[in-house]
Amino acid sequence: MKALILAGGLGTRLRELSGDLPKPMISVAGKPFIEYIILNLRDQGIKEVVIAVHHMADKIKSYFGSGNRWEVDITYSEEEEPLGTGGAIKKAEKYLDDTFLVLNGDSYCNFNLKDFVEFHNSKRSKATLLLTKVSSEEAKNFGSVILNENKIVDFSEKSSHNDEVLVNCGVYLFEPTILDYIPSNKKVSIEDDIFPVLANSGLLCGYRNEGYFSDIGRPETYKKFKKDVLETLFLPIESQVKEAMQKIKNSGLDIVFIVDSQKRLLGVLTNSIINRFILNGGKVEDLVSGAMVNDPLTANINDSQEKITRILASGTNKLPILDDLGRIVDVEFRIEKIKTEAFPVLRGRAPLRISFAGGGTDLPYFFEKYGGVVVNSTIDKYCYATIVKRADKKIIIDSDITPEADVIINSINDIKYDGKFDLIKSVINLLKPDFGFELYLHNDLPGGRGLGSSASAAVLITKLISDLQNKHYNDYKIAELAHKAEIDELRIKGGYQDQYVAVTGGFNFMEFNQDKTLIYPLRLKDEIINELSHHLLLCYVGKSHFSGEQHKSQERSFLQNETEVINSLNELKKITFQIRDCLLTDNMGSIGDLLHKSWENKKKVSQAATNPFIDKLYEAGLANGSSGGKLLGSGGGGYLLFFYSPKKRNRLKTSLEKEGGEILDFNFESKGTQIWRVKENNY
Repeated sequence: MKALILAGGLGTRLRELSGDLPKPMISVAGKPFIEYIILNLRDQGIKEVVIAVHHMADKIKSYFGSGNRWEVDITYSEEEEPLGTGGAIKKAEKYLDDTFLVLNGDSYCNFNLKDFVEFHNSKRSKATLLLTKVSSEEAKNFGSVILNENKIVDFSEKSSHNDEVLVNCGVYLFEPTILDYIPSNKKVSIEDDIFPVLANSGLLCGYRNEGYFSDIGRPETYKKFKKDVLETLFLPIESQVKEAMQKIKNSGLDIVFIVDSQKRLLGVLTNSIINRFILNGGKVEDLVSGAMVNDPLTANINDSQEKITRILASGTNKLPILDDLGRIVDVEFRIEKIKTEAFPVLRGRAPLRISFAGGGTDLPYFFEKYGGVVVNSTIDKYCYATIVKRADKKIIIDSDITPEADVIINSINDIKYDGKFDLIKSVINLLKPDFGFELYLHNDLPGGRGLGSSASAAVLITKLISDLQNKHYNDYKIAELAHKAEIDELRIKGGYQDQYVAVTGGFNFMEFNQDKTLIYPLRLKDEIINELSHHLLLCYVGKSHFSGEQHKSQERSFLQNETEVINSLNELKKITFQIRDCLLTDNMGSIGDLLHKSWENKKKVSQAATNPFIDKLYEAGLANGSSGGKLLGSGGGGYLLFFYSPKKRNRLKTSLEKEGGEILDFNFESKGTQIWRVKENNY
């Protein structure tokens, strides 16, 4: 079972006491209040805790992290705007998959979880509230619960004439169906807006609890809880050392105060004091009087806070505060200031690309023996991503690229390749971040269109995660890692050009051989780039493709017709050099013909490169103003790139659309993948 702790409130009534901490983090005997709740849950077998946070969320996240120190798995559900108790529960819905427990982060209740669950199940309840009896005077701060047998039928804010009345403890057992009653993305009070509806429908049960209950929402109740915790550390002088050891273990505070019947301090015991006692021959069955330190450092209730702070700063961790009769009235703990960790937000974008020539020669089975070359350029269509570092180990992927719901992975150890964002998962597996994060993705264009979008996404994610890891890789290393995620981790057949052009950007001439990859940026004048863009048009052929399957087909063709395919690929290499020279010398007139030759050779390399519809569109282009073109990507679908005379653009566009093509306007992009840190108020 999972527990959800609501810890996002502002805590305005305790502001003077809590200072620069959120209310659930206010100190009680040296520990944040919410830690007592977590330890109570852990001791009753709950190992998965979700904390709903908002106000000063980083303080809570920095202190508890993933929960390892407390032997629980903590997940954070963070509200960007206050959503109220009901809205916070709804916000955490994606982390809740079965019957779950909800607790207010400003109240503490001792209850038997096993009995509570058995009652809830025996009544087949959808929602059960833990109730406790308080005085009618105290009930004014809560409102009373009207119970008919085990069903809650109403809530009353009016004072009762009874000496004791039932009130809501702020602890609930819910079935997931209760979430259907709470609207999304709205500020909702579970107590005021949802419980009355459930009660009127007969869906709300109440379970009477006899255990300790305290709410710290007001200064006086906070002080009472603090006093109650303090008294759990008292041990009578007649006790044995082993009883002190057990009390220290139960409290986790490493101190016990030995007192007389009037609560006057007689001595103290800590783990180190007990260990020295036993090393010197003492036994755990001995009385505490023989083991305790009977003259501990103390302060008086009338001492100034400055004096108390000075004593603590001198090295004392726990300082008993005594009244004039020597009775313990308080304990001050030296508390290290919570170091607020950074949970940065990074954004980035990676451009897509068009390849003018050489595609196919960048595949290892060819270039490792014969060498490969490509000419390509990035364009102003992008993959976008935002990454948010989390305090827990959760990995959340949210994308508009697919219609599926968010992918939520408990930790990197739980990653499975199941067809949902496998390339992104492979990047994560390769980089092995030791933190969780949220990843929000969207693209200008869907994948599978021959523009290298999968490689661009892999490069972008690699750059974002490695930056959060403080590993500032150069462009070659980023491209290499992104390529390895696809080729080695997922074993998808593919070329080398896409990752490199995505990270470097602009016009590039690339060489591939067995030993290394060399990238030569083409420094083209603006007028050449502008003129080239007025001669190019992209036409979508209406069918996406999976490049890995296309490359497998091309490799099979290579193995079956090696001589013919090698000749065609070598011809593609020659064309690539020629197109490079045309760009560098501003020889636009030859590019259309060279693209046409490139396409003809591409079809010889793999029969799967084209289909009747692609051929029909291409012929329509040649007949209506284009001097040549080629299909981008590995083939079978995606975009046709046409080179044309600007005077004939309208005729070309009209004819292609008439045949069922979709025209995409674009410009060239000179920059590669870019990432940047987001200011907190911009997130």
